[in-house]
Amino acid sequence: MNKDGSRQPAWPYFRWLLLAAGFGALGALAAEAFRHALDWTTARLFGTHHDIALVMVQAGWTVQLLAPTLGGLAAGLILVAANRYQQSRKLPAVDYLETIDGRMGAIPVVPSLLRCLSSFCSILSGGSVGKEGAMVQLSSTVASALAVRGRLHGERLQMMIAVAATGGLAAVYHTPLAAAIFVAEIAFGGLEFRRLALLFTGAVASTALIMAMGLFKPMYPLALQGYYLDAATLGATLLVALAAALAGLAMLQAIGHARGLFGRVPGGPPVRMGLGGLLVGLLIMAAPEVAGNGFVPLAQLLRGDTLSTALLVLLALKVAATAATVGSGAVGGLFTPALLVGALAGMVCTGGLAALFGLQLDPALYAVVGMASALAATTQAPLMSTLMALELTQEPVLVFPVMLATVIAYGTPHLLHQAGVYPVVDRHRQRYARRDQLYEARAGDAMRPLDAWLPGTATLAQARELALRTRRRFVFVLDQDHAFRGAIRVHDLMAVPEGAEPALQDLMDPAFPTVLARDRLVDIWQTVVDSPAERLPVLADAQSRRVVGVLPKSEVLQAAGRTLI
Repeated sequence: MNKDGSRQPAWPYFRWLLLAAGFGALGALAAEAFRHALDWTTARLFGTHHDIALVMVQAGWTVQLLAPTLGGLAAGLILVAANRYQQSRKLPAVDYLETIDGRMGAIPVVPSLLRCLSSFCSILSGGSVGKEGAMVQLSSTVASALAVRGRLHGERLQMMIAVAATGGLAAVYHTPLAAAIFVAEIAFGGLEFRRLALLFTGAVASTALIMAMGLFKPMYPLALQGYYLDAATLGATLLVALAAALAGLAMLQAIGHARGLFGRVPGGPPVRMGLGGLLVGLLIMAAPEVAGNGFVPLAQLLRGDTLSTALLVLLALKVAATAATVGSGAVGGLFTPALLVGALAGMVCTGGLAALFGLQLDPALYAVVGMASALAATTQAPLMSTLMALELTQEPVLVFPVMLATVIAYGTPHLLHQAGVYPVVDRHRQRYARRDQLYEARAGDAMRPLDAWLPGTATLAQARELALRTRRRFVFVLDQDHAFRGAIRVHDLMAVPEGAEPALQDLMDPAFPTVLARDRLVDIWQTVVDSPAERLPVLADAQSRRVVGVLPKSEVLQAAGRTLI
């Protein structure tokens, strides 16, 4: 509806839906191009199209050691080039989430593409980092460049980048609903139908394209017997949720500590990332499953296959490999590593419960519970994590335990005061906290003391002297009980002819707007904005009209502005 109550034409809405479909498909094509290039290069280097984890299982120790080292060195050199290009031209940050959040205008194309290439080298050589980060960044970068050429700016530009990111993520994991909710929940900080409609359209277009290419299938299909709620399964669900959340947070802590340690290494990104690759190579020699993003061992776990490395050992080594890769400066995502860490934590817990108490628990079911929990703890996006687990497995039996687990996992980092993967989520949380404070703030909380006023018995000369001293547009008139009687416009005071002595009540406006100390700022917002004065009298109550302070208009505007930062 328009402001005058008339209906808006339908064509602009459908035009944006068509644009969203195009940008969603574009995001999918960019992500698939990255995947195809990765497969092609893997085949040329290693002679197989298999995942790098399978390559490392069959490779000798020289390949296991040298591939991550040389890959880290190459990734570091490319990252140096990206940083130099960005700094020489004083370009803003390249993260697509920062663009969608409005922290910058558009994604700088060259440094963003170079960072995607750096990530490509890390992934190709077996670094423990997710593919989705670079793939979605590439989707967003291509969309940003096209949108700028199409003269889209501001919110429209941000929206099309968000749609392309949705299409890219939907193509990576074959999870259209979770992809749309990821962008809504993390990039925008909430669910709003106008945005969701466009994000859903992009996800649908992306998925339709992937289906047409014959590539769409569930990533980790399961066929579970069922989840029967009793004390044992409920307790196991809660324990797995907590353990997986802690494992995911431990991975983030390890990455943070690794960044501090690698930051002391001289030589810049090439040396640091080469050293990180060397450490990953040593871990691969001990357990080849730690190579890559973790897709292969996760699929094996959910199929019930036996891994060559003990689960608890693999959990520790995967955390260490991810810390060495990301902590040394590698560019990439943490989705799939978090999924594997959560699944391993879930299986370790169920194995322990079976050994200690003889419980018969489905390992695959609790592995998925752990996956969702680790993802919710690290991303702090419980709805997306729930949907991601359900779409990845196509198993509706998991709805209840996964929902319960993500609630527990989401609360865990808050109790530990630990931040998640995405800084933008913390900014959203701070905005909502400031918004809540604004909704609860009262006029009495924001008022200032009334430093000058006129008694009802004041003369015209006294009123003029006060106006010249305070240099405000209005002077307030109070009676002997400090009750508000009205306000006099300074312009009217100064316009009184010489020799005239009108009574102050003839110049006074008794209906001048006031607010009560108990009024919420959001309720009196319009009164403050519409007032001609720079401050309003704050009354103790409507009956006595006793003035207890003044509410500056600037204070209300600043409080509202802080909710938008």
